[in-house]
Amino acid sequence: MEGIQISASVSASTKERLDRFTARHGLKKNFVIEQALLYFLEARRELPDEAFIPARLVVEERAFEQVASLLESPPPPTEALQRLMRGPAD
Repeated sequence: MEGIQISASVSASTKERLDRFTARHGLKKNFVIEQALLYFLEARRELPDEAFIPARLVVEERAFEQVASLLESPPPPTEALQRLMRGPAD
């Protein structure tokens, strides 16, 4: 199959990860990139925009401190959360 070449710039770290992945799994970079692009396009078609979280979130310092504090000392789980994590009763 003859393909059409496209061009995209990626970070050095992304290229390094791609190189390691393809070498480790014995895959061609073209195959991995095309499959990743197809999966991405299909996911964007099927899922609502709300399902995609940006890779980078910007928050104010106060909000960041609140999140960091909750991560360091999380509150105990609520009864509702416990029920949810237990799943449906059989």
